[in-house]
Amino acid sequence: MSGNPAPTKRPPKRDDDEEDDYEGILEALAGSAWIAVSAGLAVVYAVMGQPWTDHEPAPGIAARIGMGIIAFYLCLAVAAAFFARLAQVFELWSEQCAITAARSRGRLVARQPPASMSRVMAGLTAATAVTAELLASLFGWSSFGGDVSQRAHLARLTAAANANSARAAAKRLKA
Repeated sequence: MSGNPAPTKRPPKRDDDEEDDYEGILEALAGSAWIAVSAGLAVVYAVMGQPWTDHEPAPGIAARIGMGIIAFYLCLAVAAAFFARLAQVFELWSEQCAITAARSRGRLVARQPPASMSRVMAGLTAATAVTAELLASLFGWSSFGGDVSQRAHLARLTAAANANSARAAAKRLKA
């Protein structure tokens, strides 16, 4: 055997841009939810044909269709961003559960629930990330669609890696 130790696999370091991507997740989540609800209400107003104020006449059918299409498309865009941010929240939760499982040395009871929770969070991350990616595919022609899709995809991959490390930590004690 040679004197060189075997190289260990380390996760790639995040760039400064990725670190910035994880800052303010809850604010972005709340903001995108508010915009999505507002756009959804605009779709409802367009379908119902009610005026925006009491002093205006009801919009015509062409204005209602145009406003409804624009508001619906905006609602889909913001829903994609919302689900991508939600996937990041689940991914961070999965990471914390994996860290807890790895730090619970020698206690099976303390290690198994966080490992299971990490796997559950990875599943939730995958579901929300796939939803975000499907909605972002409607905007694939723009950089917005690519950014949202990439954010969701990276969250899904990282959550799966977290679940695998938590599973390995739980199995280490059993062996």
